[in-house]
Amino acid sequence: MSSFSYIRPQNQLWKLQKISKVHQRILERITSLPQEIRKDKFNMELLKMIVCMIENSVDNTGKKDKMRIDKRGLAVQVLNSLFDSLSPQDINTIIANIEYLHDNNHIIKYHWSKVILSSCADWFKKKVLL
Repeated sequence: MSSFSYIRPQNQLWKLQKISKVHQRILERITSLPQEIRKDKFNMELLKMIVCMIENSVDNTGKKDKMRIDKRGLAVQVLNSLFDSLSPQDINTIIANIEYLHDNNHIIKYHWSKVILSSCADWFKKKVLL
């Protein structure tokens, strides 16, 4: 029987699959950090790390409005998953902090060559050195 690997999700299914995949990868990375680092929900360094991971994972260029992924909403979803429940006041503070990071150019999109080099180095560390 066929595995149907040739059938790809389209439109909204693709968007939801992409959001889920990015959300899961970010949560895996953040939960691998020590508890002391991720205990404060208003930690700007943690928020900056999450937002930079989203920026480098989601590319909205050339997409229609309905297919664009809301990066700010995704960041709030990730933080809500990390800290169980956020109040509306907490969400507004987090959104304001994201706007601050964006306005002051703290959100960095890395060049593809640096991403590939870093990925290869990480793979080498995992497979060869350990």
